[in-house]
Amino acid sequence: MFLKYIEWIKLLGDMKRYQKVDDYNGQIKANHLYKFYPEGGVCSDGSPYHGLFRKGNENKLIIALDGGGLIFDKLSAAYPSEDEYVEGTLSFYDSYCKPSKDAFARLGLFHEKCKKSPFYGWSLLYVPYANGDLHAGRGTFEYTDTEGKNRTFYAHGNINLNSCIDFIKGICPNPDQLVVLGCSAGGFGTAFVGNDILNRFPDCKDCTCIVDGAALDLDYKECAENLWQVPDSIKAQIKSSNVVADGLEYIYEQQKDRVKIGYLISIKDGVLTRFQNYIDTRKEMGWPPEATKRMHEIISDTVIRLKESVPNISFFLYDYNFNDINGKPVEFNGANSHCCLWVPEFMRFKREGYTGIQWLRGVVKGETIRIGDSLIKEASCPKDSI
Repeated sequence: MFLKYIEWIKLLGDMKRYQKVDDYNGQIKANHLYKFYPEGGVCSDGSPYHGLFRKGNENKLIIALDGGGLIFDKLSAAYPSEDEYVEGTLSFYDSYCKPSKDAFARLGLFHEKCKKSPFYGWSLLYVPYANGDLHAGRGTFEYTDTEGKNRTFYAHGNINLNSCIDFIKGICPNPDQLVVLGCSAGGFGTAFVGNDILNRFPDCKDCTCIVDGAALDLDYKECAENLWQVPDSIKAQIKSSNVVADGLEYIYEQQKDRVKIGYLISIKDGVLTRFQNYIDTRKEMGWPPEATKRMHEIISDTVIRLKESVPNISFFLYDYNFNDINGKPVEFNGANSHCCLWVPEFMRFKREGYTGIQWLRGVVKGETIRIGDSLIKEASCPKDSI
């Protein structure tokens, strides 16, 4: 308990210290994080977009997709997130490159000096998320903000992503190993655009995709066509209201000879519960007990489906709250924390004989490790094709 308290105090300090990142000026110091501005990069609100990179000592590359909500209709576009969530308000997505996003590129196992990390010594491309489109969009649309003003929404996440990849290929063009991972919306993005990312590195024979904290029951085809305006190569994989399962199945079908796939998530993810509750009710981002139950069913359904369709799928399911000093869920609804890859405690968090870092290292090495099978709830969520 004391160690966890110290870790969180340090984490809060790191979140502030790591927001300061040097701009790239053409000179590269190994294992140093830089900020760069890809040509034409734009956030959803029209402000400039930037990426982050670090050149490592090995010819290995990790592409980390940042998270921060999503938009699923024009009303949600009118409610970008603030720095902190206020209970009872609507808050759906990050509309610009917040300074805190820069800090995530160095937290926990992503830090350049973390020798426990499977990615120690690797090059890093960190792709901030500021377009509400799961890193998949290539369009714009008009919407009305909360003050009644007409605004333009730039769903350019896929344009920004590919511009960032263009940049990193100038530094690490042909990695021996490639890992694509993401948390929250970045986890959705890993599943949704992961195949396209792997296709940007056709000569790499050792690839891994890892999704952290992603599962929602949503009409993704409607979003992809009418809001995000995604490329056909991405839209083609949408088969259901579960884009995580759709995407990971598609990656396996297209890349099975060179890819390993991992999925980790709290089976009662509190943030996803809030989003799903609003999607279902269109009233509020609340999280009553029945909403937590619904989330448990969606996640269970995702894992059950992937176990059948992706033979080598690894997963790490947990019923634990990293935000509580004792790991206890929220008392009134049983909800837990959201995402864990960047949380320092995850590295030593142990379930069924594996710590989080051991599970992650095993997946990257090609082992199939399934943690938390007993947490799966036999349930049936909507599976009808869209």
